[in-house]
Amino acid sequence: MGADADRPPVGPPAAPLITCATCAGAGAVTEVCGCTGGGNRLLVGWRDEVGRAYRDCRLCGGAGSVAHDCVDCGRTGRWRAQLVLTVADLDTGAVASANVVPGSVEPTVADRGGWCLDLTALLREQRAVVEADGEVGADGGVGADGEVGAAEPPDGDPLRERNRPWEAASLVVPLHRRWRPGLPQQRLRELEAQAIARHVHRPWWLLLIRSAAPPAEQPDARLARLCELADLLRLDLVVEARRHRRGAPTWHVRYEVPGSQLPAQTPAHWPDLRTAVAATTVADALFGLGERGSAAPAYTMVPGGGERTVRHDVDLARLGGLVLADLGGAPGAQAVWRDGRWWHLRLAVDGSTVVLTERDTGQVARRPIDLLRRVAEPPAPSWQGVPVPHEPCPDCVPGGGLVSCYCRVDGGPAEPGCRICGGAGFAPVTGGCPGCRGSRRRHAALTVTVTDLVDRAEHELWLPGDGPDVPSGHRLDGPYRLADQATRFGVRPEHLTDADGGRTLDAALRDGLVLVGGPDPERRFVSSAAAGRPGARLIVVARRPDVPPLADLVRLARALSLTLRVGVCDERPDGMALRWSVSLVRCGTARARPMQLTVEAAIDFCLRFLDNAVRDAVPDDPAVPIPVPQAPARARPPDPVPGILALAEHHAGTEVSVEFGRDGCRVDLLVPEGWRLIARAASFGDALRGLGLVS
Repeated sequence: MGADADRPPVGPPAAPLITCATCAGAGAVTEVCGCTGGGNRLLVGWRDEVGRAYRDCRLCGGAGSVAHDCVDCGRTGRWRAQLVLTVADLDTGAVASANVVPGSVEPTVADRGGWCLDLTALLREQRAVVEADGEVGADGGVGADGEVGAAEPPDGDPLRERNRPWEAASLVVPLHRRWRPGLPQQRLRELEAQAIARHVHRPWWLLLIRSAAPPAEQPDARLARLCELADLLRLDLVVEARRHRRGAPTWHVRYEVPGSQLPAQTPAHWPDLRTAVAATTVADALFGLGERGSAAPAYTMVPGGGERTVRHDVDLARLGGLVLADLGGAPGAQAVWRDGRWWHLRLAVDGSTVVLTERDTGQVARRPIDLLRRVAEPPAPSWQGVPVPHEPCPDCVPGGGLVSCYCRVDGGPAEPGCRICGGAGFAPVTGGCPGCRGSRRRHAALTVTVTDLVDRAEHELWLPGDGPDVPSGHRLDGPYRLADQATRFGVRPEHLTDADGGRTLDAALRDGLVLVGGPDPERRFVSSAAAGRPGARLIVVARRPDVPPLADLVRLARALSLTLRVGVCDERPDGMALRWSVSLVRCGTARARPMQLTVEAAIDFCLRFLDNAVRDAVPDDPAVPIPVPQAPARARPPDPVPGILALAEHHAGTEVSVEFGRDGCRVDLLVPEGWRLIARAASFGDALRGLGLVS
C-alpha cells in the first residue's frame, strides 16, 4: 500500500480545447466602460443609468471603452474543457477524483427544462470511494489514529461548515439550449465542451471531509446551543426576518449586546429560518458584534452567574412561524432570546440613510436605505448593573473626520512643521480615531469575558484606580494580564482571540503592557482596551483552534500532488514571538510571509482559503490537463513540528521555509540576497540529519 501511495499519478489525457467565447481567441477584449452607465457625473445612482462616459474616469479617461487582457482565458485565447471533482479525507489520507470531459457524463433533463450534466451523483461516488477506503485502512492500521475528531468540537466541524455549499447544493452544468438527443455525436460533444469550459474560474473542486468527525449538528440542536451561549456570555441572540422591496423575506441569526442599534444592512440572504440556523456557527453569530454595538449603552454586570444553563428545547418551526406572523406587512420582525426566554418584536421604518460606494471609475454611487427600529424593547436583562461612565473622546473633531495628530503627545501642543498635520494638530486617519475606534466615547471601565465557547465563561470588571508614573513598557499586575487567564483555561496566551472576528489579541492587551510612560497607567490601559468595544465589553475566546495536525496536511499535499510550504521565524530572542505560515501551493509559487502566532492558527488560515490555493494550482496553459489525483488511505507521517521548531531556533531571527512534496523535502533560508537552499532530501528527517540537527 505504501508503494501505491508514493507512485506518481498518471496524468489524464489532454482535454479538448475550444476558443474563448469572451475574447473570440484574441486574448484581449475591448468593452464599454462602466462609467457610461452613470453618465458624465461624479455622483451617480446605485442602478445603472443611460448616459455619456465620465470625463474623469480612472479606467477609460473619458473614452467610453477600455481594452484589457482577457481574464477568462488568461490571454491564451483558449478554454480547457475539463472539470475535476476531488474528495479527500483528512483523517485517512484517501483521495478520489472524477475527470469530467465531454462524453464522460450522460446528460439528463434539467429541472427547469433543457438538458444538463448533473455531477451530484458523480461527487457522491467519489465520496463513497474515499469513505470505503478509509474503513479498510482503519481496519488494517492505516488512517486516523483516533486523536483527530474523536470528540465533538465546540463549534461543530470547521471543514463541514466550509464545505456546506458543496453538500447542500447540486452540482449541475447546464447545457446549451441547442443540445438535444439525435444530433450528430461530434456536435453533441462540442456543446458539452462549451458548457464544461465555462467553469474556467473554478475548474478544480476540492471537498475535504473528516471520517472521524461526529454527525452534523441538527438545526434545532444548534439553535438551542446558541441560546445556551447567549445566557453564558450574557448577550442577546437575535433571530430576524426582513422584508425587502422585491421577493420573500430573508433571515439572519446573530448575537448582540443589549441596547444595540439595528444595523442598516445585514448579510441576511437565507430563505428560511432552518437554513439560516444551519448556516450560522457561533463564530458567524459573533462576527460584527463590535460594529453593531458601537453605540450601545455600557453597564456593569451583577456578580454571579456564568454557569452553563440547562439545554433549552427549541421548536424551530414554531419559532419561525411566530416571527413570520409578527412580520405581516411590517419591514421586519425579531425574536430575541434574553434571560432564558423569547421576546417577539416588530420592526418599523425610522428614517433613511444613503450609502455611498466608490466605483473603480472614480465615481461615487449612492443608494438610499431605510433605517429600522424596534417598536418596543424587551425588559432589561436581570444581570445588568449600573451604567459605566464615559466622556467624549478628546482626540476626535466633532462632526468631522479629523483626529488628534500623533505629534500631540498626551494632548499637548502640535509639533511645528509636522509632516502629517503641518502643525495644525489634527489630521485625517484611515479607519477612524485610534483612541475610540469611531465610537467617540472613552469608557472608565471595561467588562472582560473569557470563554471557551462551550460551558465556561468568566466575567471580570476592569475598574482602574489611580497610580504613579511608570516608564514605557510597564507591565500591570492583577487582572490586566489576560495571558494568566489563558493558563487557567488550559491554552497558550497566543491562542487568545477576539470573539468578534477571531483576531489574535495584540501582545500589549494580552500581557497588560503600558506602551507609553506617564501617570495613571491603569486608567490609560483600560481606556485603550475599551475603545470601540460594544457596551464596554471585551469577549475573549480561550480555545485551541480545532484543526488537524500538520502531519495530516503533509499527507494531503502528497496525495493531491501539491506542495505543503511551512514558513517559520523565531524572533523570541529579540523579545518578539514565533511566527508561522502554512500553505498548499503549486511548485514555483511565491512564498507567503509567516504572520500567525501559532501553527494551529496558520493551519486554520490555510484551510480557510484552500479554494484559492486549488484554483491557483490549475496549470496556466490550457493545453496541459488538470491532474486527477487518486490516493489510497495511508498512515500519518511523523509530526514535522518539532523538527521545524529546531530549525527555527537554530536560525533565530531569520525566516525558514520547509517544503513537503511528492518528490521529497527541501529547506530554504532567507538571506539578504534572497532565498538560499540549505537542504534537500527524500524526507524531512534526512534533511535534518544532513543539517546536523538530529543524529
